[in-house]
Parts: sequence; C-alpha cells; structure tokens
Amino acid sequence: VNLGTWLETQRQQKRKGELDISLEKHLEEVGVIWSFFKEQWGDNYLLLVKYQQREGHANVPSSHKEEGVNLGTWLETQRQQKRKGELDISLEKNLEDVGVMWDVFKEQWENNYCLLVKFQQREGHANVPQKHKEEGVNLGKWLDGQRQQKRKGELDISLEERLEEVGVIWDLCKEKWKNSY
Repeated sequence: VNLGTWLETQRQQKRKGELDISLEKHLEEVGVIWSFFKEQWGDNYLLLVKYQQREGHANVPSSHKEEGVNLGTWLETQRQQKRKGELDISLEKNLEDVGVMWDVFKEQWENNYCLLVKFQQREGHANVPQKHKEEGVNLGKWLDGQRQQKRKGELDISLEERLEEVGVIWDLCKEKWKNSY
C-alpha cells in the first residue's frame, strides 16, 4: 500500500468521524497534519504578520515573496475568495486584524485624495503639477490619470464630485485660455 494513499484514507476517516481515537493520537504524535489548507493558511498568515510588522502595513505587492512563499499572490487569492463570498469569516477577521485592505484600489484612491486635499489646503488650489510628489506619491501623475478617466467616461461620478469639491479643474488648457482673456 502506498503511504500517501493510506494517509489520505486516514484523513478521510477522521473527517467522517470514523477514525479510532487512539490511532488519531498516534498519528498526531508523529506529526501528521490533518488539514494542509489550515496548516498552509496559518503559515502564510504568520508570514503576513511578519511582513506587516516590518513594513508597517499589510498591502503586500502581488509579486512579493516572503521566505520563498509568494505572499502577494496568496493575499490576492484571499481577496478573491472574499469577493466571491468563499472566505471563512474567522479567516477574514484575522486578515482584517493585521490590516488587510480588501479593496486596494479604493484604499489607494482615498490615500491619494487625502494628499490632494493637503496640497489644496497648503497651495490654495488643486492644480497639481504633473511631476509633483507629495509624501513620495506622484500626485500630479495620479491627478492626470483621474482627468484621463473622466475624459474617457470611466471615472465614477462620486469620485468626480469629490475631486470637484476640492477644486480640480478638468480641462487645464481651457481654463488657462479662459483666464488669459
């Protein structure tokens, strides 16, 4: 009998509640892992905690590897499972406790918007030069991206309204021409 096949049979019997308790204890004593998913999830979660403690956030880049594990891919899988309603609520809570953001785009947009508000309050306008950086973020490039999305009709109306509230001018050329006459 193949050892792997035998062990899988023992796992199936345990899941069904049919495994003799003394055999179960003996197998645990020699290090049998009953659920690879739980074991692997727990290991990856500990790597995420380690990353968060070192970096100060849990927004792992998609290609980031931690101790040989593609942590970014694993985290994106957790986000996909949550979107599909397939992530266990206790696992979801654990990820939230370490600071995982479920909608990375929304979080990034909010952070950039706050930087724009800060710029507007300091400078008295929201016409950020294209190459201007605010706290290490290329805010001008981000704002230019928002303008491009609006021109293409791809910017959510609620985001558009928020940008207008802080004084974003959508067509800078038109505005410059208007102000010169």
